[in-house]
Amino acid sequence: MSNRVIRIGSRGSDLALWQANFFMGELDAIGVSSELIIITTKGDKIQNLSFDKIEGKGFFTKEIEDHLLDDKIDIAIHSHKDLETESPPGLSISGVSYREDPAELLLIRKESVDRTLDLEFKKGAVVGTSSARRKAQINSLRPDITLKDIRGNVPTRIKKLRDGQFDAIMLAKAGVNRLNLDVSDLYAVRVDERKFIPAPAQGVLAYQCREDDSEMHSIITQMADEGMAHLVKIERAILNKFGGGCHKPIGAYAHPAEGGYKVRVTYAQDWEDTPRRVSFVAKDSEEARIKFEALQNKSLPTSVFISRDLSDESFLKRQCQLTGVRLEDQPLIKVKSLEFELPESFDCVFFSSRNSVREFFRQSPISVSSGVTMAAFGESTAKELSHFVNEIAFIGSGSDSALVAQNFKEFLGNRSVLFPISEQSLRTIQSSLDLAQVKEVICYSTTAELSKIEPVDCYVFTSPSNVESFFTAGNSIGKSKVIAIGPSTEKALKKHNIDSLSANIPDETELWTLIAS
Repeated sequence: MSNRVIRIGSRGSDLALWQANFFMGELDAIGVSSELIIITTKGDKIQNLSFDKIEGKGFFTKEIEDHLLDDKIDIAIHSHKDLETESPPGLSISGVSYREDPAELLLIRKESVDRTLDLEFKKGAVVGTSSARRKAQINSLRPDITLKDIRGNVPTRIKKLRDGQFDAIMLAKAGVNRLNLDVSDLYAVRVDERKFIPAPAQGVLAYQCREDDSEMHSIITQMADEGMAHLVKIERAILNKFGGGCHKPIGAYAHPAEGGYKVRVTYAQDWEDTPRRVSFVAKDSEEARIKFEALQNKSLPTSVFISRDLSDESFLKRQCQLTGVRLEDQPLIKVKSLEFELPESFDCVFFSSRNSVREFFRQSPISVSSGVTMAAFGESTAKELSHFVNEIAFIGSGSDSALVAQNFKEFLGNRSVLFPISEQSLRTIQSSLDLAQVKEVICYSTTAELSKIEPVDCYVFTSPSNVESFFTAGNSIGKSKVIAIGPSTEKALKKHNIDSLSANIPDETELWTLIAS
């Protein structure tokens, strides 16, 4: 290795400097000296326009790339999501970093929180973001709110929120994590990346250098993450289909799955349009491109049945209305309340469904000690629980009950827990715990509501009992698409020799994605 001092080009923002200093540390670890050169970009200078209104491409990167081409710096450390899919002639991405948390982070003023609503900010909130991708998805989930552009670096945006210019703002969680910012005075919501799809390569750093700089390529190879480079290539293959610009309302997120990588995509021509959501499994970027093109040309089903009553605020109902899909939402089970007596003491209450919440709190008076913590299987159950309690200590992630059980067991420790359940409960979470910890109250039962369902293009089942009721009534599936809300419902369908697509998260965005794919 020569005695060359590597010149690192960086913007002057706190986050850009963190990225540059991270890379300097990586160089230092392998005995390579470096220096930092600060460069101001077009995106730094123009602070009064949203990203989609700034003319041209690469408004956070062009000046840095020009410095590379002019041999004024040796390497640029970019937030990969800010880059065009094609480097300028003479430059290349020689490697990428590990991935920090790819999810979005909502920061909400505490007086503007409403946990009962999607995204957890109050009705009619003013939400700050200048990203077309974020605008499109927020607008599709919460059309009641007002979107307002916000510019500036991460600390500046948070200050604007604290000053009361917004009720909430959305940021990349990666940036907040890397800067180790204290946001304890605000209500923070990590939005699942499978629900709210991030930008391609969000959370990943890109190492860009001159194509003919073989020494720099050799240095980068020593610290690059090859596995992440493959995954990022898949996500950015989707972006490339839309001209490669990072300021378009395009989201793509890939993660390892059986058969390759599960890829979720959201896209629209403009942020005010209804974004399309699709998902598929691909082994590499070429297969991802081919499968995505096929789904772009695929028509939506004309009719959908879901075994659940949907509210007027339902995301799934709204998407069906906007796209002209006929929707029949009808539960196939009837819930009957049962009287119960509370045990004398318990440390925690775990709710496995919205019905368990409603039926537990329906019986009055219910006296639960203020020291008792509340837990919910997932976000849907937590939203229902938020109508009755202010604090929820545990919320499971995803629809895999085995994983939720494992995480809850770690959370619970050696404390006792009460499960409000139905007579038909599968007791999946309980079975993972020490029996001495478990207490139960049977607060409701379900009975079949036998109904003949008109044939549709797509059936969505939301519980095993709804599956049994459907077939007991003499209904049949035919060749229609079938979607299960989770593994237990998928298993119930399998007993009737029905193959189904299973949601990875029990959320309406996931169900709509499967319907549209």
